[in-house]
Amino acid sequence: SAPPNVRFLGWVDDRELGDLYRHCRALIFPGEEDFGITPLEAMACGRPVIAYRAGGVLETVIDGVTGVFFDEPTARALVGAIRSLDPDRFDPEVIRAHAVSFDRNAFLLRFQEIIDGVTAGRVTGDHPAAGIGS
Repeated sequence: SAPPNVRFLGWVDDRELGDLYRHCRALIFPGEEDFGITPLEAMACGRPVIAYRAGGVLETVIDGVTGVFFDEPTARALVGAIRSLDPDRFDPEVIRAHAVSFDRNAFLLRFQEIIDGVTAGRVTGDHPAAGIGS
């Protein structure tokens, strides 16, 4: 049985989901996904993320700044991360600003910069776009 401050919900609409994110202490993200939009949604609401250190969250969560990681997919490791989290040490504006760096406009701008670099011959070496069009 869960403690009184924990609720398990089924489907909720976008408005309720936003309210839940904005009023939670943190989002618990114990799974592994290639990208994981859910942690970014919580961060866009200024809330930190408690995440298993694997998959896409390695690219989106900054340990100690936008959330905390746990290293083993075990209940003990998750409980340790939950207990170590002090939500007051996280700045919601910093978390929100970080999430915005992954929004559609930021993506399109970065993508256009890569395309411009490739077409101008500026992308070389280890850049992910190197070799495109070769």
